[in-house]
Amino acid sequence: MKQPRKLFTILCMSLVLCLVSINYNFQVAYANPAPIKQQQPEQPSIWALEDVQMLSIYDIIDISMFGQYQSNVTYRELYTVGVKLYEKLTGETVSDENITIDDIALQKAAYKLFNVFLLDDNMNVVVTRKDVVNVLYNVIKKAEPTFDYELDYSLSFDDISSMDDNLNGVKYLVSNNLLNGIGNNKLGLENNCTKEQLLSLTRRAYYYAIQKSDRAAKGAFWKVSGGKNTVYLLGSIHIADSSIYPMNDDILEAFDSSDALAVEVNLLDSQEGIAYMQQKMVYSDGTTIAQHVSKETYEAYEEAMKSFGVVTKEQYDLLKPWSAAFTIQNLQAAEQSIQAGLGVDVYFMSKALFRKPIIEIEGYKFQTDLFESFDSEFQEQFLQSVLTKPEEKAEDNEETDPAVDSMDNVDTIAGMLESWRTGNVGELEETVAYDENSTDEFTKKFWIDRNDHMYESVLSYLNDDSEKTYFVIVGAGHMVTNAGIVKKLEDEGYSVEQIK
Repeated sequence: MKQPRKLFTILCMSLVLCLVSINYNFQVAYANPAPIKQQQPEQPSIWALEDVQMLSIYDIIDISMFGQYQSNVTYRELYTVGVKLYEKLTGETVSDENITIDDIALQKAAYKLFNVFLLDDNMNVVVTRKDVVNVLYNVIKKAEPTFDYELDYSLSFDDISSMDDNLNGVKYLVSNNLLNGIGNNKLGLENNCTKEQLLSLTRRAYYYAIQKSDRAAKGAFWKVSGGKNTVYLLGSIHIADSSIYPMNDDILEAFDSSDALAVEVNLLDSQEGIAYMQQKMVYSDGTTIAQHVSKETYEAYEEAMKSFGVVTKEQYDLLKPWSAAFTIQNLQAAEQSIQAGLGVDVYFMSKALFRKPIIEIEGYKFQTDLFESFDSEFQEQFLQSVLTKPEEKAEDNEETDPAVDSMDNVDTIAGMLESWRTGNVGELEETVAYDENSTDEFTKKFWIDRNDHMYESVLSYLNDDSEKTYFVIVGAGHMVTNAGIVKKLEDEGYSVEQIK
């Protein structure tokens, strides 16, 4: 059975089971898409929660900043955040020294960026909201010099003196909805700044700069019209890193305006499906994976699992080849900060929680049964596709089955994420590269049949009598090619507009 090339990467674009990762008890672990990277005893205020969560996704500042959200911010903390924000926006390294522990290095970086300087023993002094505003304003101005900073804007807060001529930063942040008042028509510039206020303002500053400079992720995103209802289509990458955040305002506003979210698998309401998948992932007949694959495959598998050091031999020997492949995939990706918790599906499902209904198109059972249905030869090829080392490709001059072509999995995913970030649907289609006219079992089950089912689901959303707007997320591989959902809709006469 001939398989499509880059099978590992294709699955990341088309199957939510790629979100599966296995811990010591073979539990399914999928993270909140906006996780604070370490459990903290204190949580931010409700008004700051989303800002703080999203800032953790953007991967701008050190994990140590998350927690003690009501505490007052010091100059050391403010300058550290300001430097890190500048480096994230520009890709530049301001100081080669460790500014998080070296006050002198931090002061030098702050002077370079903010034109401020304090003596060593002043770094623990608490800052005001105005101090924070001025630092963030200077960061934006230095990182994005082409923005228009000329303002004809009047502040109308009761605690702002018309005589103060040092309000350019305040005016800029207020006029761009980055800085809000504290109540009673006051801005509270002279108040001490809390950590949650600093984190919220930093998140907003970063989001603003990325959106205004047109660097937000564009995704594989379409609007479908011509039926009774409007449907938005977003092709997903199921495992990702911080590079695809924030997403373009067009995507986020379309989601906010939608009445329902449709996904392959509802990860937030799938206990029965998860239990079913966990049962099918392992051998229950007393055999182990070594008895179902070749000696060479098992030795490579065992070597890989030992190198990760997080699953015992007794545990990884029970995994079936297809679930073993997914486990290795997640462990490989996690080493490069690519993870299911940052995947497109998880992010939007978390946003939809308690806000709008989530419709399940396939479900865990469907996807689990799909892999269970493939024969042992295919399952071993799938496992081999994630085990093969890049250097082995150069050594092997013989033509091999495309399904087990050597590849650098993580680098390929990184390239795929970059294509998604820039909205390059053509490159994503090249990555899929399957023959829609093929009659082999894998192509029919994995692509053709699933594409047809998803297409029929989209048709039902377009033509029901609900007068709703639907936001549909399925693997990007199902959106593209001549057998994909987009082409099918176009052929049926619907208007499909790519938004980027």
